[in-house]
Amino acid sequence: MQFTLRLMPAALLALALAGCHKDDDRRVEGPGERAGRELDQAAEKAAVHLDKARDEFREAAKDTSRKLDEAADVAGKKLNDAAEVVGEKLERAGEKVQASARAAREDDEKKEKK
Repeated sequence: MQFTLRLMPAALLALALAGCHKDDDRRVEGPGERAGRELDQAAEKAAVHLDKARDEFREAAKDTSRKLDEAADVAGKKLNDAAEVVGEKLERAGEKVQASARAAREDDEKKEKK
């Protein structure tokens, strides 16, 4: 029992000291720590915005590429149609030239026979 009575004050002192423990959360941060934390937060926020902007840019580039491909297809079809029209007109013009040349030969032959 004497042993327990001698240890009692030491145990009470240990419990009292344990209750006086300071939490790390109550620590006051300095201006450098605060500035560093704010910079970290700003950098994280900027990274999120940059990722979003990059994704939007990629999507816009894909959309633009698709639209350019469609426009090129339409332009190609129109060029083919125009080339066909020009070809038909050249063919008709050639036929007229041949008909005119044929008529001129026939006139020359008639004049020679007379």
